[in-house]
Amino acid sequence: MHGHNSTPEKLLLERWGEALVTPQFLANHISLDALINTLAPAAERSFQRLIQALFREGLLDPNTRTYDERGHCWLALPDQTRLRFDHLRPGRMGSWDLRGQVTLLRNDQTEQNIQFPSHLLTLLNNSLESSADLNVLSRLNTEIDDSFVNDTLCLAFHAQWTLKLHAAMDPAHQHNLLSHLKHDASVTNATSVLEQWGTLGHPWHPNYKTKLGLVTDQVIDFSPEFEARFPVFLCALHRQYAHVEVLADTADYWQWWQQHFPQAARQLTAALAAQGLEAADYLPLPAHPWQARQELPQLFANEIGDKLLVLTDIVAFTAHPTMSFRTVLPEGSRDAPMVKLPVSLRLTSVQRTVSPRSARMGPRISHLLLTILEREPAIQRILSIVPERIGVHFKPQPANDEHSRHLAVLYRDNPQSLLQPGEMAVPVGSLFAIDQHGQPLLRQWVRLSKGLDDADAMLAFFRDYAAIAVPALLGMYLRYGVAFEAHQQNAFMVMAADGQLNRLLLRDFGDIRIDRKTLHAHGLDIELHDPKMTLYDDAGFVRDKLLHTVFMCHLGELVLLSARHFDIPQALLWNELSAHVSQCFDDVRSQVEPQRWATERKALMEQDWPAKSFMRMRLLESHADIVGRLPNPLSAAANGS
Repeated sequence: MHGHNSTPEKLLLERWGEALVTPQFLANHISLDALINTLAPAAERSFQRLIQALFREGLLDPNTRTYDERGHCWLALPDQTRLRFDHLRPGRMGSWDLRGQVTLLRNDQTEQNIQFPSHLLTLLNNSLESSADLNVLSRLNTEIDDSFVNDTLCLAFHAQWTLKLHAAMDPAHQHNLLSHLKHDASVTNATSVLEQWGTLGHPWHPNYKTKLGLVTDQVIDFSPEFEARFPVFLCALHRQYAHVEVLADTADYWQWWQQHFPQAARQLTAALAAQGLEAADYLPLPAHPWQARQELPQLFANEIGDKLLVLTDIVAFTAHPTMSFRTVLPEGSRDAPMVKLPVSLRLTSVQRTVSPRSARMGPRISHLLLTILEREPAIQRILSIVPERIGVHFKPQPANDEHSRHLAVLYRDNPQSLLQPGEMAVPVGSLFAIDQHGQPLLRQWVRLSKGLDDADAMLAFFRDYAAIAVPALLGMYLRYGVAFEAHQQNAFMVMAADGQLNRLLLRDFGDIRIDRKTLHAHGLDIELHDPKMTLYDDAGFVRDKLLHTVFMCHLGELVLLSARHFDIPQALLWNELSAHVSQCFDDVRSQVEPQRWATERKALMEQDWPAKSFMRMRLLESHADIVGRLPNPLSAAANGS
């Protein structure tokens, strides 16, 4: 770990020096000049998220800004200094478009370009609704600078990787990465490549690349955006201290594991026998290398001493991390199960473990969703799920979920196993990733699908997209009360064999929220691990999940991306989305209880939307969600703007 007393400049140069000598950076010929070239775009990305969060959450008053005749935005600070933004413009959904530089002007002093997000936050702190004390500000500055430095590394690697992918393309694919990945026989798993190449971080969170607790080479070794590959080690957990949750019609866990990982299973049996232990008394439990080396020996010292947990050096498989740092794909395979592993680190701003609730509820929720989809052929045509097949967690007596979350695993099916011949699952997050021309991957799909990539083609593509996503996700919510956490990282849009949009594919049901009354009205129920989670009586709380993840972080961000890169007025796209939402309500009206239908329609199309307050949560050191409100971008009032 690096000392917090270093200046941001010193921290940046230290981290760069460490990155440049890593095998990944050496193999990809990434130079100091390449890193220097990332400073401007990384600052723009970091400042945009920071300023947007401060305005969106009401921490900074947007009415204090003024514009000059050159279009520059000015903010006056309490100490009479001023900040000048080359370009800072508000948009719907509390969004802010920041481009170019941010400059500090003090009377009689030379202009100073702001380079680090910590410098910007420190300057703005006394203008905030309630300024942070020095300890909180110091911690926040450490987090956002860590994110910024990691993003410079990511951008340098991404640029080189993009050129490498481009050089490998057959000219027949006309410089289209999606076409290349879909048709080139040398590509084993196109989705896995896009998961890694397209990892950008949360679109709203100022800490979108924060990985405190990891040194530079670990960030590069373990993070998907650096094309990471690492060994996952095998542990053995005594059956009496293991809870196993299995999706219906799945084989016994140990048999299932042997089928998928036969070599590691044989090695584990031999290793246990060598210690005089009976293999039949134990279950295999893969562990992330960070967890196996840094956490388990201390956290589970007693269990290890009592042979209830056996750590080994057996490599269960080589992991390719996905957009979710802790969810990995063995060998980048097309058929191996995805494996979600606990990592006791704060990534973004949450510790990324696997709770006993997730391990148990994953298969149960998957079963419920598959049951619903069987009943709803119309929704099943446009929506599929990636089932969570097996969950295993440490089960002490008495139960201790806080301890158990560090020793668990959740297996889900491989998205490739859910595709038809010729289909490709495109992670929605990857559509936002930039190609070598500074354009989002989205543009390449528009061109592939529509033959052109102008504004009209983009609008037609967005219409096709909304025609799938809205009836799939809003339809499930209105009919069954299911609010998926279907943000960019958890959603795939499936490309048909002909390059057209086909259907949505969703994964990760750990934070799904379901309206109890609506579900029960269909004669459906689910066994709960925690009675306060999954099923809720507060309809607004369930709706907030749908609005935040689906309509804001997914569809809303797609609107903003399209408007920015295709020169389309935001209003046109929001109006298109509004029309699809209205149509979906009309289509399901006869199937939804009248009062609920009216309440939900008003909430989605007229009333203010929820805005998760990431900065406010960090300022208050709150682990619980803090949710504000912002003007509804679909409302008649917004359409008049």
